[in-house]
Amino acid sequence: MSKLSPRRIDYLIAIFKCCKEKGYARQYEIVDELGVAKPTASLMIRRLRDEGYLHVRRRKIFLGKKGEEAIREALWKHGVMESALVKLGLSSEEACEISWSIVDRIPRNAVERIWRSLGSPDSCPCGYELPTGERDILSYEVCMVSKALGRSGFNGSKNEDRHGKDVVYRR
Repeated sequence: MSKLSPRRIDYLIAIFKCCKEKGYARQYEIVDELGVAKPTASLMIRRLRDEGYLHVRRRKIFLGKKGEEAIREALWKHGVMESALVKLGLSSEEACEISWSIVDRIPRNAVERIWRSLGSPDSCPCGYELPTGERDILSYEVCMVSKALGRSGFNGSKNEDRHGKDVVYRR
């Protein structure tokens, strides 16, 4: 995966979540999911399309091959890092939050070494399968905190986790 900013990953995850439901996303769904202005979403969607991560047809937004690969890697890195952090004694909620905050910063080869040292787990501590095969990317799920918050919670705003507790997530 080429180096993607945390915000680009946020957009790809939001689009991925919408695509899981019906095969495509709409701009208004991305605006709602991420809490951004329509022009901001439009600009980022255009950039991601121009970079080959997305396809847009008739106002429907689809993940491109490059976007699917980026999602696959982000979900895998997140699950591996979450597993490592839980093994080191953090709660699964803490580990999930932290692993999402570093997924864009940690090199793949480092995550591969961590994955192997953990015994090559096939799921994260929350029970979500890690995308390790060539299955359709839409058959996977986004783990816990990001699933509940659309990762937009990582901007420092106050949100509720999936158990209804107030949580502040920071990027």
